Amino acid sequence: MPVKLIVCDLDGTLVDEDLTFTPRLSEAVKRAQAQGITVTIATGRGFSTTRHFAALLGLAAPLICYQGAQIRALDGKTFHESSLSRAYLPPVIAHCQAGGWELAVYWNDEIYQTTRMYDQAYYDRWFALPVHHVADLMTALPADPLKFIAIAPTTEQADRLEREIRDLAAAKFQVMRSHAWFVEGLAADVSKGDGVARLAQRLGIAREHVMAIGDSGNDASMVAWAGLGVAMGNASPDVKAVAKVVAPSQQEDGAAWAIEHLALGEPG
Repeated sequence: MPVKLIVCDLDGTLVDEDLTFTPRLSEAVKRAQAQGITVTIATGRGFSTTRHFAALLGLAAPLICYQGAQIRALDGKTFHESSLSRAYLPPVIAHCQAGGWELAVYWNDEIYQTTRMYDQAYYDRWFALPVHHVADLMTALPADPLKFIAIAPTTEQADRLEREIRDLAAAKFQVMRSHAWFVEGLAADVSKGDGVARLAQRLGIAREHVMAIGDSGNDASMVAWAGLGVAMGNASPDVKAVAKVVAPSQQEDGAAWAIEHLALGEPG
């Protein structure tokens, strides 16, 4: 089936630590759009940061942000938003404070925190949003947040933190691993797969014509949902398990390869 919509994860799929797009990737995206294929990003990042990357790639389609909790047009118009009830936060806040975990809570493309454990470059690299340092999160938050991230300094500690927060969630809210160090909490109905399905429906594109490319556990739902799910060569085992195709790694321009060969049918 011809590909009409390409949805790509950002970190670990389109960009590596340097947060830049390779010329090959930029050209592949340009050729895809010239042939009428819609290309967009699905990420855990906030809208303002995602829009910056979309502009660099010359994208025009709505963006899937906050792991699917929000879908917005480039002009800022919101098509979908699903917030996390603040009623679920007190046990998470207490657990992170007791365990010495850093907690970042997202509302309106801003972050609320009570602690700051890392240097500014860390926050610039991973969050790139205004941060409010407050004495009490529940008092400071203006409304229900879109998500929270609990941060651990090592993969092993994050594994434990994930198990503990899943116990706290008790199926009341969604818990997902977006990075080796990050454990995220979102509304129960939120996932990138749900976000891609919503966007495809809005664009009038059938599931069979959607290609999704990702590398981390939070990408598994959209890779599984898409008619053509692609795991990067550097993807986690759960993403590879649900993918129809495993592309080269991000360092080998795997996303560009997928667009060129699977969407555009170019020889390789």
